[in-house]
Amino acid sequence: MSDVRYDEIQVANEFDQVRDRRPECVEIWCRHIATHLDAHTGLDRPRLVIDVGSGTGIWSEAIAVRCDVSVVGVEPSTGMRARAATAHRHTDVRYVGGSAESLPLHSGSASGAWLSTVIHQFPDLRAAASELRRVLVPGAPVMIRSSFPGRHDEHEHFQRFPSALALASSWPRLGEVITVFEETGFSCDSLERVREPTFDTYDEFLELLPTMRRSDTALIGIDDEEWARGIAEIGQARDRKERPWLLGLDLLVLR
Repeated sequence: MSDVRYDEIQVANEFDQVRDRRPECVEIWCRHIATHLDAHTGLDRPRLVIDVGSGTGIWSEAIAVRCDVSVVGVEPSTGMRARAATAHRHTDVRYVGGSAESLPLHSGSASGAWLSTVIHQFPDLRAAASELRRVLVPGAPVMIRSSFPGRHDEHEHFQRFPSALALASSWPRLGEVITVFEETGFSCDSLERVREPTFDTYDEFLELLPTMRRSDTALIGIDDEEWARGIAEIGQARDRKERPWLLGLDLLVLR
């Protein structure tokens, strides 16, 4: 669970400003999403995708536009849903209140599920997996975009701020996630590392970090002393004319 106050509209607005904001990154992930949806042989054409923990609707809108499907964004936070309704409206997207453990959809009604950097927020991962098994048609993909413990080597935020890395290291591990989903009727289909650009320069990184600190689960709890050390380290990288890292996240697909 997170200490970020997602129900507050200001926090939701700031989240939307800094998270997954680069069009080229969205394009990278949507290509992967489309590939896995198209590989689903149970339907001629996948029509309904669930965006579980849809936040401000960044991915719901993108998936609808780029993958030619309808999307239901399921999000428990009223603040995030309010932002989604204004910032990421689309005729093929519907935002609803709900949780991963209690999805407001009929059984067998969905042909794919997208879970972006959210599984560490689930109070009960097994209940979430069971709900996904209920609402998805057989063979439909569950696509989990995440940074798993022990696999944070390409996540610069975590490497610059040890407390963020420590927190992220407590999140569900890859093997645990696979086991839970397999025990609820899924099979592991694939795992791949996807890399995306983050910031063009360290000046841009430093400019956005304060906003990220207020709206990111792993950054919000960092104390001022550690924050100053991390900022200084990033400043030194800037002075050495280095470039921000590519962000490496995992895409785990289960069916």
